[in-house]
Amino acid sequence: MTGSEESAYGGPVPSPLGHALGGLIVAWGLAPNGVRRLGPAPLNVLICIVAGVLPDVDFAWGGHNQQTHSMGAAVMAGGIVFAVSRSPRLAVAAALSWASHVLFDWLGSDDTPPLGVMALWPISSEFYFAHAYFFQAISRRYWLDNFIPHNTWAVAKEAALLGPLAALLLWWKSRRKGNRPIVN
Repeated sequence: MTGSEESAYGGPVPSPLGHALGGLIVAWGLAPNGVRRLGPAPLNVLICIVAGVLPDVDFAWGGHNQQTHSMGAAVMAGGIVFAVSRSPRLAVAAALSWASHVLFDWLGSDDTPPLGVMALWPISSEFYFAHAYFFQAISRRYWLDNFIPHNTWAVAKEAALLGPLAALLLWWKSRRKGNRPIVN
């Protein structure tokens, strides 16, 4: 495919739901003694979910999968969270949530050049692509006949891959030392 040809899907990978689940998995996974260890659970879990989705802000200026889709941006996000919260644990959780977005897009089925993510920015501006196709591209081409069925299938696949892991982490963390999930 050349840069001038349009693919059938050409969208972000995965959907905001998949990226939100990535942030949720990180938030629940980093809570060593139950989900309350990150601090006030609902707010901090929300911070991780937002950090998992936020790299796609680059759609606003048409530079998808570039600087915001990098480990450098993940470190900066963690630094900002630390500066505001003074919580090293929350800063690490936010940085890893951001990094989950980079990982998921790297593992996706990107079909719009340049393929992949600028994962090592600012050290390198090279794009990296795993060719793993764990996640399907989400179509933004609403005029295509298969827009709804394709996106429904892509989101269902993300939920099937990531939802059970999130649920398992929540269940496991809530059972440890009698902690209740997402309660202050």
